[in-house]
Amino acid sequence: MSIITKSKFLEFKTAKSPSGHDWFYVRRTNDSQNRDSAVVITTIVKKDNEYNFLFIKTKRPPIYGEGKADFCIESPAGLIGDTDKNEVLQNCITKELMEETGLYASRVYTELKNSSTSAGLSSETLTFVTAIVDNYKVINKPVSDGGIIIERFLVPSKEVRKYLKEIDYKKYSIAAPTICGIFYALERIK
Repeated sequence: MSIITKSKFLEFKTAKSPSGHDWFYVRRTNDSQNRDSAVVITTIVKKDNEYNFLFIKTKRPPIYGEGKADFCIESPAGLIGDTDKNEVLQNCITKELMEETGLYASRVYTELKNSSTSAGLSSETLTFVTAIVDNYKVINKPVSDGGIIIERFLVPSKEVRKYLKEIDYKKYSIAAPTICGIFYALERIK
């Protein structure tokens, strides 16, 4: 393996494929063999006695730069150990949820670990968690993450499938980890 180029959060690397050819891929600089690169926090908010999915509308340069969509619909997420190499999963979840939504989860369930985002493109692996917010009260003002986060909104859980089917896919892309997280979270609110 060799590093071709590196930035603060990413390395562009090459390794030999099973047939001996160079395989190019991206690695998160916070990667560790002992933990996943990032956490995806599927957030369910109880409001007016109803469960709602909290989504984030983002403006991601790779998506709009390549003309795929204007915006991306995502769940809150974050890199594990990006600022503190000893950060544990639970601390990352609490920190990222507070930063991106201003909310505190009363219950958190780890659903899946070591899930590859795109095994042919990146060594990144994810932990999926479901966070349930029973008290819908914004504690801190959420960050915009450098203008990436445009809006936060709720979709009633009973309407989430309809919302996903009816979204304008020329204007919006939906992050695959968000879809995976919904799959697990729906089981928590049956």
